[in-house]
Amino acid sequence: MAMTSNASTADSISTVYKNGEFVSYCRVWVNASDNKCESVTNDFANQMCYNLDALFSWGLKGMNLRKEKKELMMFYFKSTSFNKRTNILQSVGDVIVPGVITVSDIKISTLLTTRKYSNGKNTSTMDLVSSNGLVKKTNTSFSMIPQKEKGTWFVLETRTQFGWFFNIFITQNRYKTIMEWRLRRYVHNLKDEAEKREKNQ
Repeated sequence: MAMTSNASTADSISTVYKNGEFVSYCRVWVNASDNKCESVTNDFANQMCYNLDALFSWGLKGMNLRKEKKELMMFYFKSTSFNKRTNILQSVGDVIVPGVITVSDIKISTLLTTRKYSNGKNTSTMDLVSSNGLVKKTNTSFSMIPQKEKGTWFVLETRTQFGWFFNIFITQNRYKTIMEWRLRRYVHNLKDEAEKREKNQ
């Protein structure tokens, strides 16, 4: 999607489902400079790799990833480990569908890559290395797009195919209840932190 400095700054989030794949797109306007936004995204990436617990106070705040309350589908995001040589991040957690199934210690390994463009855009991607019982395929792309001193766009796009059981369980309506709001919350957590740093500079 092309973005210009005079584009509407309204948030947007949408999900489409096709051929077994959920594709979500979230765009959020940030009233902060590219320097502040980049420092926030760098801090998030660093803590995701090396200090997961610290993220729950800001980057993962309010996302209910440690069974804070009972939901249709619950997550317990336990730990991460990062291999600097391969750029592979391994995450470990539990997934619980109350009264139906609990899958403990699911390991999800993703390849992390970053790319910077001449126009100031930065993009980070996470690609699933191997499938497991929860997800068959997933790709996440997060972009930071500065707009000539007016602010910055945060854009998140995710593509997910779930494993056979969860593919049956997670309908399109349930996806919105289980996943879509978390994606929006994640981007807004980064927005809130960037704007706080801009204000306190």
